[in-house]
Amino acid sequence: MHVVHDLGQIGRMQAVRMSRHFAEVGVGVPAARLREIASGARVDTDEWVDVEFGLAASEIKREQRMAKIARGRRRCTRWLIFAGMVLVALNALLCMACVLFTFMEHASAF
Repeated sequence: MHVVHDLGQIGRMQAVRMSRHFAEVGVGVPAARLREIASGARVDTDEWVDVEFGLAASEIKREQRMAKIARGRRRCTRWLIFAGMVLVALNALLCMACVLFTFMEHASAF
């Protein structure tokens, strides 16, 4: 039996959220039980292993989600830079065409 003080005091909504995150990684610990554990209730070894695994797996999943978001931001930034460079190149070509036509108009004998 363990007496747990690692989780600190957690509110009802935070316990519900943690329980939902635990369920996503395959650990079924009700929110009410998480609040009891956080307040110092006795915990058997199997339940403590489940809680520790749930915390670790939830953190890993959160880090993976944050890495995916960062990759998406970098990809979006690269595409925006590419689109900007294409616009600059098209603008330069259009300006050169205007200059060319203006010179041709002035060079004309008629």
